[in-house]
Amino acid sequence: MEAILTFTNWIWGIPMLILLVGGGCFLAVRLNMLPYRKLPFILTHTIGKSFTKIEGSDGQFSGWQAASGALASTLGAGNIVGTAMAIAFGGPGSVFWLWIAGLAACAVKYTEVTTAMLYREIDQKGNWVGGPQYYLGNATGWKWTGELYTILCLFALFFAASAQIGSGVDHLVALGANRTLSALILTLFCIAVVVGGMRNLLAVSEKIVPFMSILYVGGALLVILLNIENFPHAFYSIFRYAFTGKAAVGGFAGATLAACIRWGICRGVYSNDAGTGYTTMVHTVAAVNHPVQQGMWGVFEAFFDTLVVCNLTCFAILCTGIWTSPGVTASTMTAAAFSSAIGTAGSWIVSIALLLFTFTTACAQIEFSCVALVKLIGQKGKTYGRWVLLFMTFIGGMMGIETMINYVDFGTALMTTINMVCILLCHQHVVKASKEYFADPEKWEHMKWPKWEAMERSFHQNQSSENKQ
Repeated sequence: MEAILTFTNWIWGIPMLILLVGGGCFLAVRLNMLPYRKLPFILTHTIGKSFTKIEGSDGQFSGWQAASGALASTLGAGNIVGTAMAIAFGGPGSVFWLWIAGLAACAVKYTEVTTAMLYREIDQKGNWVGGPQYYLGNATGWKWTGELYTILCLFALFFAASAQIGSGVDHLVALGANRTLSALILTLFCIAVVVGGMRNLLAVSEKIVPFMSILYVGGALLVILLNIENFPHAFYSIFRYAFTGKAAVGGFAGATLAACIRWGICRGVYSNDAGTGYTTMVHTVAAVNHPVQQGMWGVFEAFFDTLVVCNLTCFAILCTGIWTSPGVTASTMTAAAFSSAIGTAGSWIVSIALLLFTFTTACAQIEFSCVALVKLIGQKGKTYGRWVLLFMTFIGGMMGIETMINYVDFGTALMTTINMVCILLCHQHVVKASKEYFADPEKWEHMKWPKWEAMERSFHQNQSSENKQ
């Protein structure tokens, strides 16, 4: 355990800063700053067209439905507890590094989602499938990279889903609930969603994600507005301690620059999943006409998750000053900030949001693990693996997030490394696709990408031949 912790603390410092932030900057430059320069266009053509069906797209799921499944994964404990952990262990300066991670994440997310769409395949049932387990081997020509990623992904998500439920249970226990009963109830809710597969996950996500987002964002904005006089100082403290390596007062005075970077970058990635690759699995089921159309949802996902939701958590904590209060832990810090401003209602908002966030994230991560298992060992692996993962969520609920989080960070670092290296090597395909799409975006509202059209035609021809035989 000590060796894992030492390695995890090291790799989430300068190495991940170079790989994720440096890699994100490199991708942004190669894309001619597209995720930032085209942000108004991206928001208009993603969330602005959430419920508009794209002509020629006759698949099972819309771009919004697929994105809601990805957001179900990214909007989790990382936005509430993880962000608080960054401030608790890294001080206010860690927020600056979380911003850096968020900005880099927009370019990374766009690249990995578009790559996944470029290399997605049609399975035996006629459904679109994809993700790093497909595109890593196909894009690089090194088939072993996809298999290695799948193994690392399973290891990371094995603990990640458990940590999500652990976080939710920790919060319920802090409110006086029984740990065993809380873990059991949350696990049963996960079972109800996960046994229905991807279709059930997306149906649930499409309904829950907007509600939980509005609830939490509205509550956080109210907390900040009620403490608006402290906003300038909170904003200043982020920059003041971002490079000095010192937190403000009290028990956080020992925070170092390395801790600021480690917790800011790490919690940013834990929240938005940029570079990990696994949320691309759900993006690839989307019925869109061009790979870039879904890639833009990746930008929205990173932007909303880190630069909106995580940011609001940070300022709610810093503006109330609750982070300097003795006896406040990382797992209770956000709830304490909300309740200090709006009383019991604040605690309820955080409680409901946290439970919904952790529940949907755990469900999504279990489903992603099952998709990865199918590629590795076939359909039976998905069936049995699903129950193993569900059992582990119960164990995670019994153990709590602080026991699991270092294993999550360790697995995520390994998974992210192989995915980032490969998409950096193959980014030129995304650059080419981006130029193709933005040369005439309107054309792709009515016309399907030729490669996908050919793949669908070939599948239907093969099906017809088999039926005749």
